[in-house]
Parts: sequence; structure tokens; C-alpha cells
Amino acid sequence: MSYLRCFIVLFLMALLSLAQQAPVPLPAKPAEPAQRAHIALALNGGGALGLAHIGVLRWMEEHHIPVDGIAGTSMGGLVGGFYASGMSAQELDDFVHTIDWKKTLNDEPPYRDLAFRRKEDKRAYPADLEFGLKNGITLPSGFNSGQQVGLILDRISAPYFDLTSFDQLPTPFRCVASDLTTGRQKVFDRGSLAEALRATMSLPAIFRPVRDKDQIYVDGGLLDNLPVDVSRNMGDDIVIAVELRGDPVDPKSVVSALDVLQHSVSVIISSNELESMRDADILISVNTGKIATLDFGAEDRLIDLGYQAAQQKSKVLQRFAMSDADWKQYQDERQAKRRVSPIPQFVKVTGTEPQIARGLEKNLVDNAGRPLNYNRLDRDLDVITGLGRFSVAGYQFTHDSGRIGLLVHPEEKDYGPPLVNPLIYIDGSDYANVRFNLGARITFLDIGGFGSEWRNDIIAGSEYGIYSEYYHPLKWSSPFFFSPRFFANTTPFDIYDNNKEVANYRDGVVGAGFDLGVAFNRYSQLRVGYQLEHENLSQEIGTATLPNFGGRQGFSRLLYTFDTTDSPTLPRKGINIQSRVEFYDANPGATQDFPLFETRAGYFYQVNQQSSVFLLASGGTTFGRLRYGIPPFSLGGPLRLAAYGENEILTNQYYLFQPGYIRRLKELSGLFGNNLYAIANYEIAKPDHELFHESSLPNDANVALLLQTIFGPIVVGGTVGDSNHRKFYFAVGRYF
Repeated sequence: MSYLRCFIVLFLMALLSLAQQAPVPLPAKPAEPAQRAHIALALNGGGALGLAHIGVLRWMEEHHIPVDGIAGTSMGGLVGGFYASGMSAQELDDFVHTIDWKKTLNDEPPYRDLAFRRKEDKRAYPADLEFGLKNGITLPSGFNSGQQVGLILDRISAPYFDLTSFDQLPTPFRCVASDLTTGRQKVFDRGSLAEALRATMSLPAIFRPVRDKDQIYVDGGLLDNLPVDVSRNMGDDIVIAVELRGDPVDPKSVVSALDVLQHSVSVIISSNELESMRDADILISVNTGKIATLDFGAEDRLIDLGYQAAQQKSKVLQRFAMSDADWKQYQDERQAKRRVSPIPQFVKVTGTEPQIARGLEKNLVDNAGRPLNYNRLDRDLDVITGLGRFSVAGYQFTHDSGRIGLLVHPEEKDYGPPLVNPLIYIDGSDYANVRFNLGARITFLDIGGFGSEWRNDIIAGSEYGIYSEYYHPLKWSSPFFFSPRFFANTTPFDIYDNNKEVANYRDGVVGAGFDLGVAFNRYSQLRVGYQLEHENLSQEIGTATLPNFGGRQGFSRLLYTFDTTDSPTLPRKGINIQSRVEFYDANPGATQDFPLFETRAGYFYQVNQQSSVFLLASGGTTFGRLRYGIPPFSLGGPLRLAAYGENEILTNQYYLFQPGYIRRLKELSGLFGNNLYAIANYEIAKPDHELFHESSLPNDANVALLLQTIFGPIVVGGTVGDSNHRKFYFAVGRYF
């Protein structure tokens, strides 16, 4: 028993020894919270359809689903970039509703902001077409320079001017463009945010491409319209792709070469989207139905469709929803990275000649030393492009010697000067005798000094002629100028009697003139000068009602023009006044010297977005001095008593009043600036009764449709007047 007792003692002592050597167990650590999945969005390109992305973002915000990274192409890139800048979905929604999409896509500088001479160009050559002769005949690199879109992008991007990476934005961001020089996609992840956004949405041939040294960037949709791969490379766990899908193509709708081209490009783009959709973790498909890619007026429907598409994926998306507390923290962290624009302490202009840059800086200096007023700055930059020599003018903040300033960069047109504005003009005021003309205005800049212009008009068709004028300001920024000119033309001069054409004459003029003037501002100009010419009027066919004559004509003149209207073709608001005072010391049809005064004025008042009213009033007189020769004033034809024939009323004195109404019937594609209008007006005149006996108060009522196109206005109308005057008429190229 003693051995057994000893064994038990030794065994217990061994156990006690092992127990003393064993580690003491520690309290259990609390379980760490599971790391949430990081989510990146990939947003599809698609023009106006891309506004549906705002609805998706709004649904995700309402349901507390975070976005940790965002990549987009084209319109998806713009929406993604705006959201990445710190805007909420609701702010995005509000912002797109403030955008004037027609102005943005039409791109032409607002008519009111054009320099005075550019206003003259648009009135004489209203087509939205321009090309250059810098290196032979050179077309612009895009129908749309992107100026108005660029101003929006500059505004959103301005606070983030010194980023080293787009990861520093409130939401990390990438966008995709296509590099025409390498044939590969370019992913923008740093640099100028505004330039990156310009590049991703530069539709080939529509918008001007973005050039960066040896690279030329256009819309990224050509190579990667749904950038799932880019979102994946941002390092997030889950990629949600938002696809925009319209109705299938109706075979009956493919009827023209343009239709075939459009749908062929769509097929190419769709092929790169399919692979991206397969690589996404979650796909939100937005069915946009029959909404067109340029229908920016459908923003409410598109945003709602995006919201509904996200709702249809609610079961899978809700897995990533945050608690209220976590969502607030996420939002606070995002907003902490959001920036506001600094106050610029100076303005600097680059990209043009030093002399011009100094003049522009002087006009922009009011933007320094105060919080930036973006609306005023946009207007100032519209005025710069309104000079006619720059295609775009953008801005960003910059550092210089420890100060923050505003850097404005206008880019001169790469296709000119010389600049060419073409004209196609068809005058169907008498549809039995339609007149057709082709013309062009060729403008050379800086001939003989900055600000000088040599302007040349050439026209051929029913009318033949050339007109050449040299305009030279005393110095580049001076309002005072001198202007010599030379001209030669021959025009038809038809004679009507009781609305029937009775004779055709040709009126030929060769001459020269010289003016001194002052351009008060971009709205008004005064000229004083003298013109000397040789005029020849000769009958071609018909009954002789006027004598043939030829000889010297000379006169002194004073011209004043004032124009605050908003359009050269169909003003909706503003005032237009054109007045001339002339004194003739020689006239081949007159037996004495005589003075002449004529003024034409128009007042346009916009009642609402669709409707405007106007009153045109004009009058002229020779103060009873001219009793022989050809009367200098003519009534008849469009906007001068349309029911009467051209030159049917020849008179030494007249008054003409034309009240009217304009109604916009339809706003068409903003890309080409098209609208369809209805116009109704009444006309009543009081000519010199001694020369016109048919009616003491000739008058008519006039109704017309006017379509604004890139080729100028197209007008179709009809008019009924007194004394059995009535006609149908049409015109292409000019109206007001």
C-alpha cells in the first residue's frame, strides 16, 4: 500500500507542476465589426439619356447606400463628375433644371453678346455655318465648339483646381475618353477635372475635340461606353453598372444615310457595352423607351426612369444599406472634402497676343477681389467669344507668388482667319419669279494692326456683286475707327402694277466710300462719311415705266445703328433702330440736290417663353425736295407690305407700321439651334399720294411659319391686302 500511496502523491505533484506551467487564459476579445463592402458605380454614356443616372443616385441616397467610387463615360462621366464634386442627387436634379439646354447645345455666343461687327455679320449672313482658309479650305473640328458646355464644367470644377489626383474629390472619380492618336482609351484620374469632363463628352464631329500636346481626345463611348473595368480598377469590392437601354430599332425608321450611320455607331458602342455588363456585379438597366439622345427637355421623365430602375433592384441593393448613424458619418466625411471657390485676387489671360490679353484683362478685372459671380463671368466670356476670333474661352483658378487668381484661356479658331460665312438665299416673294443667290463673306483679321478687319462680300445668282471694306480702329481697344470701302454690283429691279410684274430692269452700281465712326459699345455705332458711285438703270424686258439712265451719284451720309435684340433672324425681345441722313449732291435721275432721312425701328417684347409681340415702324422723306427722277423709297415685298409686289410702291415719303405676334410652336434639336415659329402681323403704310394713287393707305394681314436652321431661316407664308392684293410667298436664308 505504501507504494501505491507514493505513486498517487507523485502523480498529483506532476499534475500540479503542469498546471503551474500552463498559460493563464485571457479574457476573450470583443468581435470586430465586419468591414462593409466598398461600392463603385459605372455610368453609361448616352447623351440626354444619361440624366437617368441622377434618378439612380437619388434612390441610393434615399436608401443609405454609399458610393465609394464612380466612373463614367460621356454623359455618364458628366453626371459622375458632378456627383463626385460633392453634389447630392437632389442638388444635381436642381442644377440640371437650371441649365438652358438649347443655349448650351446651340453653342453660338448669344447674339446680344456679339461684338457690333459680328452682329452685322449675323444679320447679313444668318446661317450657323463658318469655315476658314487658314490652310486651304478648313472646316471646324466640330459643329459645336463646346463653349457653353465648357462654362458649366468650369463652374463645377473650379474649386478643385489644385488636385493631384481625382481620388481627392469628395467621391473618387474616373472618366473615359478615346485617344484618336493611339486608338486606345484614356482614363482620366488626375489633372484638370474640367478638361477630363470635356474630353469624355466630345462627340466626334459634333463637339470640338480636346487637344493635349500630341493627344486628341473624343467621346469615350467609342471604346468603353460602360466603364466597368475602370470602376473595378479603382479598388472597390462591388461594381454596380447602370445601363441605358432604348427601344429596339424600328426597321422602317432607317430610311436615310444618316440613319444608317447613326445606328451603325450604336451597334459598335453596344458591342463594347455587352462585355462590361457581364463583368459587373450588379446591373441596373434603365429602359428609356423612345426618348431621343438629344431630348434634354425630358429630364424629369429620365430621372424618374432611373429611380424606378434602381427600385427594381432594391432586394439586392438593400444588402449594402447603412444604418442612420453610419450614413450620417459617411455623408459628413464626404462633405468635409467638398470645396468652395476661393476669391480671386487677380485675373490673367493667356493663349493670345499680349496686346489682346491686356485688353481682355482690363474688361475682366471686376471679377477679382470679390466672391466669384459665375453668371457674370459666363457673360464676360461670352463677350470674348463674341469677338469672333476665339472658338472657346474657359477659366480656372491658379497660384502665382502666393496669391490665388483667375486664369482665363481663350483659344483662337484653328481653322482661320481668314473666316468664311456662307449664304444661301432664295427669295420667293413672287413665286412666279423666284430669285436665287449664293454668297460668302470672307473676313481677314489684324491686317494692318490688331483689331483691324478686311471684310469682303461676294454674291452670285440673280444678283452679282462684290463689296470690300477695310475697318481700322485708331488702336486695338479704341472705339474710334476709319473705314474705306469699294463695291460693284448689279441687281434686278422689278416693276409691278396692281400686283402684276410689268417690267424688269437691272440696276448696276460701281463706287467707293469712306467713313469715320465710333463704336460706342457692342450695341451701337455711328458713322459719318461720303460715298461716290456710278449708277446705271436699264430696262431688260416689259413695258417701259421708268427711263433708262446712268451717271454719277454722290452723297454725304450719317448712319446710326442701335441693336439690343436677341436674334438676327427672329427677335423675341429687344430694340433695333437703324437711321440714315444723307445729302445728295449728284443723282443721275434728279435735277437738284436733295436731303434724305429714313429710320426703321423695332420693339420686341417677350410675353412668356412661347410668345412675343412686336411693333415695327419706319418712315422716310426727302423733305419735298425731290420731284423728279427715281423715288428713293420702295415698299412691297416681305416685311415691307408683303401683299404688294417688290417696288410696287415707289415714293418720296412714307410711313409704315407693322404690329405683330410671334408664337414658338416647337423647340427642336438644340444641337443645331432649331425652332419652329408662327408669325402673324398687320401692315399699314402711308406713301406719298402724288406718286401712288391705287390706295391712300395700302395695308395687308400676314401669316407665316418660320423654321430656324443652321442654313438660316426658312419661311413660308401668305398675305391678303387691300385693292385685291394677295399672294403666297417663301424665303430661305433671311427674314427680319
